[in-house]
Amino acid sequence: HFQLVGTASFDEEFFDEWGMDYGDIMLTDDPYRNMYCDKELYDKVRAEYPNMLAVGFIMKDHEIVAAMQNRHGMIASDATIANGKGHPRAAGTFPRFLGKYVREEKVVPLIRGIEMITLEPAKRLGLDKKGRIALGADADITVFDPDTILDGADFSTLDIKPTGIDYVFIGGKLALDHNVTINDRLGKYIPR
Repeated sequence: HFQLVGTASFDEEFFDEWGMDYGDIMLTDDPYRNMYCDKELYDKVRAEYPNMLAVGFIMKDHEIVAAMQNRHGMIASDATIANGKGHPRAAGTFPRFLGKYVREEKVVPLIRGIEMITLEPAKRLGLDKKGRIALGADADITVFDPDTILDGADFSTLDIKPTGIDYVFIGGKLALDHNVTINDRLGKYIPR
């Protein structure tokens, strides 16, 4: 959960609902960057820095794994980046899933993992030309090494590039070559 520390979602009355306590809140800005709260720090930051971004670690590992193993499960991210700050999932959701959960923890097999980040979301959203390699499809392709792919971004540095991605093609055109951006104007917004 990534929000401004002064928002209602970090009100103490929601701690029980979220199943968290002060120590589950990490601050992301100076002067308390990467510090976890206690009651005193929580009160101070809410009063003096209500617009500071904070992370509430509310999802438990067993819940994440259960969601990934659900036959209807898909992988996506709702994270945003503002002023160079945000949740690392905004920069590394898919490499993290493929590296940590597919390769290292073997939560799902590789082929199922690829389906969960490509074909399944495309089908759910009715995007017939996405999520597959076929004649007439959009040719959005990521070439990666399943033995080395992993996210790099963390809560303090979002611009650490993932490893193990060789090429990204968007619409059949080269967008990324071994972490070097070749063309950053190929993607487009798909309206709902």
